[in-house]
Amino acid sequence: MIFTERSLKEIKNISEFITAKWSIRVNLKFLNKLKSNFDLLLINPEIFPPIEQKKLSKCVVSKQTTIFYKIEKNQIIIVSVFDTRQNPLKINKIK
Repeated sequence: MIFTERSLKEIKNISEFITAKWSIRVNLKFLNKLKSNFDLLLINPEIFPPIEQKKLSKCVVSKQTTIFYKIEKNQIIIVSVFDTRQNPLKINKIK
């Protein structure tokens, strides 16, 4: 599994936001849920639905968080870990 710089930055930002707004315990719960979804992707990368116009697939982690990824040359590339509380038009910038 390969993480883009963008996805790593987004995970860090979401994690810091959750810790600041709620607590470390809530953040750890989020990170565990995120890891579980990454584990699912490793087992079966095609488990989540594709978004045809973007050539990406979409994994909903929670109401607030979605993973966008693609499969290239048998590698899973995590393109974005999108915080859905952002402006929804930012989704269009994910490539």
